[in-house]
Amino acid sequence: MAASSSIFRPSNSTRTLVCVNKVIAHDPTGTFFNPYMNGERKFTGIINLIDQMDAFFDQQGFPQAFNQYRSFQKTSSNRSNQAEEVVEQMGEEMFEIKRGEKATFVIQVQFRQNSTWQGTITWTEQKKIQHFRSTLEMIKLMDSALAAAQGNQEFADWMEQG
Repeated sequence: MAASSSIFRPSNSTRTLVCVNKVIAHDPTGTFFNPYMNGERKFTGIINLIDQMDAFFDQQGFPQAFNQYRSFQKTSSNRSNQAEEVVEQMGEEMFEIKRGEKATFVIQVQFRQNSTWQGTITWTEQKKIQHFRSTLEMIKLMDSALAAAQGNQEFADWMEQG
């Protein structure tokens, strides 16, 4: 395989289904799926979800990160700089079939600029879509949707702002 820039990457290869099964102290746990990953992956907390998704984006080389992450550790990162060819492992029907016990989101990351993500998030139970400009904004949207799903309307205004 030639340089990573010659690898074909479908634009929907970052479209990821996040199924939240439990929320403990405002921290969701569950599974996530991507048609270009082999099977589901479990996450335990929002940071773990973001870290795994970011590693997957690094693995496929899309969306390309515009910054290198810094670390307090002097050892080199275990993330590979070599992008791999992406091959669809699961069909798109998983977006219709799979659901989380508490909530289900479809996250489409379009860019990774300024050491954060930009894209869209869909709260599938409510069929509501929001654009986010940072990973923090995406986390807050997920948190407010989860609070609303649990009956706390104080946080349910996430769609009213957009």
